[in-house]
Amino acid sequence: MIAIVDNGKNAERIAQLVRGSKIVKPGAVAQADAYILSDGQLSPAVEKANVALVKANKVPILGIGVGYLCIGLAYGAKTRAASCSKTERITVTQRSPILLDLKKTFTVVSEQKMMLDGLPPVLGAIAECPKNPNAVIQHGANLDNPIDSPLPVFGVHFNPELGMEGIVILNNFSRFVEMWKKYH
Repeated sequence: MIAIVDNGKNAERIAQLVRGSKIVKPGAVAQADAYILSDGQLSPAVEKANVALVKANKVPILGIGVGYLCIGLAYGAKTRAASCSKTERITVTQRSPILLDLKKTFTVVSEQKMMLDGLPPVLGAIAECPKNPNAVIQHGANLDNPIDSPLPVFGVHFNPELGMEGIVILNNFSRFVEMWKKYH
């Protein structure tokens, strides 16, 4: 089961797109095979619950919008205001399981007004847009040492659940979770 943490925005839409999912409230998270942290408002309570979940778990996590911000905050990143358009052209800069089946440049819908600024070494940007060099992040994307163990943690600045080519990311994450369960 993939638990969708409802941070206030689009959790129902994500649940319609992700088979075998269940919506849960922040802080009342059930045991799951993976988590999707939905978009919403970055309140102190949402931040605290999401950051705690990211720090405590070793299962796949996908952060969307505010969920993406919370992943960054969990590892020590800073946030700042973003001036993104309603649609963004994202350019893949590094291969990743969540970016499979996408062209080098693809279009997504974005509603987030904040972005991560200055990623810590453990997080790496794997895709960018003109106004956000950290549009898609992945734990361990910058690790040079093969002994280091990246966690299955991903974040997207935009809202893949709202359509365009972003929906492929939700499908890829679901497939990644199935493979993760099989081998871990």
